[in-house]
Amino acid sequence: MVARSVSSTARAPRFPWLDAMRGLAILMIVLYHITIPIYGIPWFAHPRNDWPDLEARLAQIRPLPQENLLSFLLANLFRYIGWLGYQGTGVFLVVSGFGLTWALASRSREAEIDRRAFYLRRFLRLFPLYWVGHFFFLVFHNVVGWRPFSPLDPRFVLSLVGFRFLPEVFHFISPAWWFIVLIMQLYAVFPFLWMALQRLGLLRFWVGAALLTAISRGIGFFLLPVDWEMWSRGLFFPSRLAEFALGMGLAWWAAGETRRMEDLIRSPRAWAGLLALYGIGLSLSFTLPGAVVAPMLVTPAATGFLMLLARGLLPRLRWLYRGVSALGAYSYSVMIFHQPILWAFIAWLWPFTMPLTLRLSLIGVVAVLVFLGSAAIERGTYWMLQQRPLNQVFPQPGPYALPPARTGHFPS
Repeated sequence: MVARSVSSTARAPRFPWLDAMRGLAILMIVLYHITIPIYGIPWFAHPRNDWPDLEARLAQIRPLPQENLLSFLLANLFRYIGWLGYQGTGVFLVVSGFGLTWALASRSREAEIDRRAFYLRRFLRLFPLYWVGHFFFLVFHNVVGWRPFSPLDPRFVLSLVGFRFLPEVFHFISPAWWFIVLIMQLYAVFPFLWMALQRLGLLRFWVGAALLTAISRGIGFFLLPVDWEMWSRGLFFPSRLAEFALGMGLAWWAAGETRRMEDLIRSPRAWAGLLALYGIGLSLSFTLPGAVVAPMLVTPAATGFLMLLARGLLPRLRWLYRGVSALGAYSYSVMIFHQPILWAFIAWLWPFTMPLTLRLSLIGVVAVLVFLGSAAIERGTYWMLQQRPLNQVFPQPGPYALPPARTGHFPS
């Protein structure tokens, strides 16, 4: 299929705060992954086959005693905020759905997709850096002695081609990579989701995605012999479809009624509703039946909170806004590289006796170095793809938004 652009110069208008949202979301995820090896995985929002009873799940969130008030406040605030960082993945799903759909809907709600160009763009975005991550950690794990593995390990080959949905591979090399494989699945079905949005309209599309998500999560939790944790995270994309569809629908709405959506975002009633959703969703996440719908309540609220920070508060602190936006621009490479490095460092650091403030400061320094290193690797990888002979093997695709083949009415 030959790519047909809407116009030779047309580009979808950018939302500058989207990078800041990505930056805040990846910070949440990094903080969560720092918290896990220190305080363990939180039972809420993480249904597992070895879940203890409800009383034990609730008991886990009791404050930890410390030697003094300052340590008590620091340790427990860090633990609670860190444990909530898992919500950053849901925000990424919303932002991803928004970005892909905005590139189409901002030109025309009737736009069609050049699937060849779309899939090539997504492939070049995901796989080269994903492959670099594999070989980086092949060296890193064996050099530092942190969970070393062999390139002949069948799991390495399966992960390399994206087959991380297998139980033996799901947590291999870097457990955080489950999210990348979920995104691969959602990218694969996006053109079909776009057609569904065009035909169904916004409300029916959202309702359908929510029902499919709830049904798939319920089937996985109560009917199939699957790992609950893997299923709830996104082993099979329908279990997280509603969050991605939320972003798609917001972009569709923004393309036709930007002012109305902006007014709603600023409405005190909307924020009160988001707080209520957040509280209800977080409470439901402590139980297995509640976990069926909890992400569909927590993620919209978390997305709204980060949007408020990214659009309203951070721009007032220019230097911080620029830093968070830069981090968001390289969030994919940070997602690939941060977890094994930080976990290996924490495992090395923790036996030493030192104040908690010093421990966290050292971890923070390493995290900053990981951010900088990830950005450098990402820039280097995509620079190499533009050089000969790689630019002949991986040619840059054109735009994937096509003008509508026919003029018709689509429901709003």
